[in-house]
Amino acid sequence: FVLKMALVRAALRRLSFVPYLRRVPAMAFSKEATIPTDQEQATGLEKEEIDALMAGNEDPFNMKVDVSPHGTKENPKQVFSIFDERLVGCICEEDATYVNWMKLTKGEPQRCECGHWFQLAQK
Repeated sequence: FVLKMALVRAALRRLSFVPYLRRVPAMAFSKEATIPTDQEQATGLEKEEIDALMAGNEDPFNMKVDVSPHGTKENPKQVFSIFDERLVGCICEEDATYVNWMKLTKGEPQRCECGHWFQLAQK
């Protein structure tokens, strides 16, 4: 029994030298160490989106569906984009079960099959 205890003590002493089994210093858990917020650690598009939301822009990527009245040739519906073309989906009838997609390009207003007019506007 005494021999077993001596072996256990020797093994524990050896384990205490393994770096990951040592005690963590109390300073590692000080009040100064904090977990970063989403805004602090976000990068790329996520950061752009969070910054825009904080600035008050609820639709930073212009993805919300616009259900305002359809445009006419004289007063086309303005679709904003930072590019020279954009895909636009038109729900031609209120009860339609599909979306009519068209490529809207910079320049003159374009007409959907149902008669709604759209024009690409630079943002």
